[in-house]
Amino acid sequence: MQYFVANFSHLETQLSIIDDKHKTIDQQTLQIATENYVKDLAHYLIELSHQNNLYHDDIKGIGLCITDVELIHYDNKARLIEALENTFGFKAIINEHHETLTNQLTKLN
Repeated sequence: MQYFVANFSHLETQLSIIDDKHKTIDQQTLQIATENYVKDLAHYLIELSHQNNLYHDDIKGIGLCITDVELIHYDNKARLIEALENTFGFKAIINEHHETLTNQLTKLN
């Protein structure tokens, strides 16, 4: 099973697809506008997964590494998690520490 990981910084977001053993399958860094962040994030991650012949059934969850959700115009983590889960159709995790985030993701059932 694979997982989406997005690392947000003020200027760019690093997108990754990882496997159960935390091995990076593919990675891309780009700028995503904060106004429609979740929608645009979905577009780019789906594009990246299709480039690797991965589709919805191959992905188990999405993790977003971000220190302050207000930077992408969300009031709180719960609303952002809901937006991610509604957009992607699978479990979403938010954490400000990359290693903790990937550990939580790969433990999803």
